[in-house]
Amino acid sequence: MQQENFPNIISLDEMRENTGGNIEKIEGDSRFISRIVSIGLTPGSTFSLLKNDGRSPLLVFCRDTVIAVNRKESSQILAKVNA
Repeated sequence: MQQENFPNIISLDEMRENTGGNIEKIEGDSRFISRIVSIGLTPGSTFSLLKNDGRSPLLVFCRDTVIAVNRKESSQILAKVNA
């Protein structure tokens, strides 16, 4: 879901494989935000999207770690894609 106020910001589940970006915003309840931040996906962090096949969890490389993020959660993580 592309954000109307920020047209160049998209959710992780909309990104293509082998692209990178910066985490801009994390949406969701406090438990979800706390968990995602604790594994290293924080606003401002740079990442690369390694896998997004449209079915299984996404694989995100951030802070020298590969992180699996399920599809529902990936739609709540908004990013600015690097050109």
